[in-house]
Amino acid sequence: MGKKGQKGQKDIPELYDEVKKRVNLALTPTGIEGLDAIADSIDLSRSELVERIGRNLIPVNASSLTQEDQQVIKKP
Repeated sequence: MGKKGQKGQKDIPELYDEVKKRVNLALTPTGIEGLDAIADSIDLSRSELVERIGRNLIPVNASSLTQEDQQVIKKP
């Protein structure tokens, strides 16, 4: 149920009222390590961390960033 190493049953919703779809993300090794560190620190899988960010259960508030921070984030 959203925990690292636990697998749900196909086509059966677990935590939410809909079935998850498989998607692919391209991340650098550093990005993967950072995402994994955050997920591990709150005892979630990396997929569940991204799910909760997408559902705004874990808010990412870009409007609270300074203009300088926003420019740094936008740079490749």
